[in-house]
Amino acid sequence: MSKRHLSPAPLPVAKRQHGLQPSSSERRTVTTFDNVLYDELILFIFSYLDSRDLCAVEATNKNCSRLASDNQLWKALFVREFGKARLRGGRGFYGTASGRVARPLPSRVSLPDNDVTNWKWMYRVSSNWRNGRCVVESFGEGSSSVASPLDQTSMTTGTLCPPSPKWHVLLAGSLTVFATSERSQQPTISFRDRTGPLMKVKHESRLDDGPVGISAIAIDQSQSPSGTPSHGPIVSFVAFLTTGEFSVYDYDSSSSTTGLRLTYVPLPHHRLPVTHAAYHHPVLVTLSHTFTLMIYDLSGNTVAHTQTLTSFTSHPPTSMVLSAMPSTTSYKLVLAYAVPVYPSHWSVGATELIISRAGSVYSSSTILADSPSTLSSFVVSQTRSARAFDVPQGWIDEQKLQLMRAQWDRKVKQVADTQTDGKWVVLAPGDAPLISGSPSANSSGPSLDPPTLSSSAYVSSPSYSSAHLQLYRLHMPSSASIRAHSHAPKLTFVRTLHGPRGRVLALALADGRCVSLSADGSIWVWDLESGGGAEVAPPVAQSDGLGNSSEELEMRTGRGTVIFDERRIVSAGTKGIEERRFDI
Repeated sequence: MSKRHLSPAPLPVAKRQHGLQPSSSERRTVTTFDNVLYDELILFIFSYLDSRDLCAVEATNKNCSRLASDNQLWKALFVREFGKARLRGGRGFYGTASGRVARPLPSRVSLPDNDVTNWKWMYRVSSNWRNGRCVVESFGEGSSSVASPLDQTSMTTGTLCPPSPKWHVLLAGSLTVFATSERSQQPTISFRDRTGPLMKVKHESRLDDGPVGISAIAIDQSQSPSGTPSHGPIVSFVAFLTTGEFSVYDYDSSSSTTGLRLTYVPLPHHRLPVTHAAYHHPVLVTLSHTFTLMIYDLSGNTVAHTQTLTSFTSHPPTSMVLSAMPSTTSYKLVLAYAVPVYPSHWSVGATELIISRAGSVYSSSTILADSPSTLSSFVVSQTRSARAFDVPQGWIDEQKLQLMRAQWDRKVKQVADTQTDGKWVVLAPGDAPLISGSPSANSSGPSLDPPTLSSSAYVSSPSYSSAHLQLYRLHMPSSASIRAHSHAPKLTFVRTLHGPRGRVLALALADGRCVSLSADGSIWVWDLESGGGAEVAPPVAQSDGLGNSSEELEMRTGRGTVIFDERRIVSAGTKGIEERRFDI
């Protein structure tokens, strides 16, 4: 009898398999966090994490690194962390139907070639601004133009040198333009680019063979048709001499060369030293130390002086912002300045001027001109002002009396600096006493020093000392509201910016961010929209080896300069010229 053949069907699986490994076909797929959830669901989970957790998740594996670096994820985190108010900035917009890009930093963010905003990069830079995290680099690459705040001769003669001259600084991308106000036979303008060597251009005078100095420099703020600033590869700027003449230069960043485009020599009665200038091609506005405002038209590579204005109620220090009005050929100029308060104190005021061509839609029948203007020349067609210290007329009630007392407490004995970005106004008091032997603040003749009245024995309130800044909100309603008498221009006090411990030398203000430079070398940064502030540079102990106190050295420190953009701060003060970069 033959044996029975076994069935071809596989045998049943044994209850226990000792040492037997499943075949590749029987091996089950391992369920993980990456393959069980869709990317959209993982991104939704990641949206509840903060920046630290996202960076930690990014280091887990490739898939988490890809999802944690999602651009929209960091955009939502940026909006949640810094707020839409900060995202809008001074003139930026967010989520509008016009498609205008957001403006989260003091200047337009440089976009990559594919025109996609890197929100993770912007979050990192904004976090560095808020925390004061930066790298410091000095501008003293063996150049004799960057001097020490204290003269070496004072160490041997036993006397302090006079205050160092003021530095003028401009920023345009990676380019830094700086020049000193010290008089010389051939004043020099320096160009420093991180990608190239230091380059210098001599700015000679055609009116005076003696020593002259550079009184101001201004960069062209106009934009190309594509909507990006005209900062590359050609950068245009204007340099002014103490004789009143000025020249327009073009810097080519691709070849690191500078060319002189045109030079203008004013008439004898217009040869005043320019202290402030604003350039938005083709409009150039200058302001002298006597508060004489001049408007120039630079169309067609020619210079045409179109108007001169004078104010007897405004006083230095001042700042000015010039911008183009959308959908028109008009320009808006906003000035912040010091205004006197009876009997012998100071406050702050602001004025808005609309500059348009004669005969345009913004021009009116009351053109503020000192001489007949030709058709299509730029003139001031509208102007309106607001003051922080406003005394109501007639009898006042208890509520207005309380407001008057609050305004009276904010008046100061001296103004160190005033700055505006068209939306905010910041006043830096200067209530420091004068050192014996220093020049009197009541000297006759025009002076570039901040206004001061040393004869008064008034001392400001401790809440508004020389180390505490006053923040105001500038509200300029539309022309329709003005005609309806529903709103009037206002300059409203918001709060006091605390932080600096030393006397403030200079301010810089742009798009809702304020930077201050103190006489002790400290630098503070405030986000005016959110109210937060951080110390970027700590105070530096000053010593001259002669036993003079730090306070006395602060009083003799020259006028400082500070300027910033979205990536860096450049300051010129007690430690020379330094650059602090936040894109790290």
